[in-house]
Amino acid sequence: MGTLLKNFWTWLLLKNHLIIAIIVLLLLIMGTIIYFQHKSILNLKDKYQTEVNLSNALLDSTHVYQNKQGEWVAEKLTLQETLSNLEKMNSQLTVSQKDLLARIKEAEKNNTTIAAALIQSQITIDSLLHHGHTEVDTINKTLSFSDSLRNAKKDIILTYDFKINGAVPAIPEIKPTLMIKSLGLPNIQFIEFHWKNDKQLGYPVAFSVTNSNDYFKTINIDSYIIPEVREPALKPNFWKKIGTFFNTTGGKALWFGIGGGAGIFVGHYIWK
Repeated sequence: MGTLLKNFWTWLLLKNHLIIAIIVLLLLIMGTIIYFQHKSILNLKDKYQTEVNLSNALLDSTHVYQNKQGEWVAEKLTLQETLSNLEKMNSQLTVSQKDLLARIKEAEKNNTTIAAALIQSQITIDSLLHHGHTEVDTINKTLSFSDSLRNAKKDIILTYDFKINGAVPAIPEIKPTLMIKSLGLPNIQFIEFHWKNDKQLGYPVAFSVTNSNDYFKTINIDSYIIPEVREPALKPNFWKKIGTFFNTTGGKALWFGIGGGAGIFVGHYIWK
């Protein structure tokens, strides 16, 4: 009777081991199914966001604002798509975007382009009233004007040296002339790619240009960056990290370990 109870108890323990192994295996399978379903949903969502971001970038215009330093910043969404797909969308591109694409294709002959931008700017001087140094030369009949202008940060944004000949003509038929001896507009330009703070659109990439000189006006910008540069890829969340793990040897080893563990439980039960 004691032997029978002992055998029954051993059988019950082994059966429980098998049940536990099956439950663990089922839980892992369910977790895997949930993961791949979640991944499929994310892929569809990512594809939709990519299409929306590209459409928004194609239609976006240059936004101009002042930063905390009082400098003018021009910002615009970045085109993020493969070059081949952008070529197929040629009819939807603006003249500037076509020019950018042509330049990238030319650069691709020698180097792999990661990011590129085409910036259109101009110098705009609405009015300029001289308050600087004035020199009158009555012998040579000339007038000279020179000055340096600074912005609120005390940075030089304009220097000039003008000379007028024949200012006091001895002969009425001689008309005064103007000689611009020098005209300088120093400018520091800061450019950057950054994530737009828009979670619903998956943080699209934007490109901005900052000019230190108020006389420099950015008229238009168009930029491009490779599709692989994505915020979720550079800053992965939990599900992204899990996906990366399953795509590596570590993930395969995990599945091998699960199968081996279940085999040990079953084999042990049959052997007994």
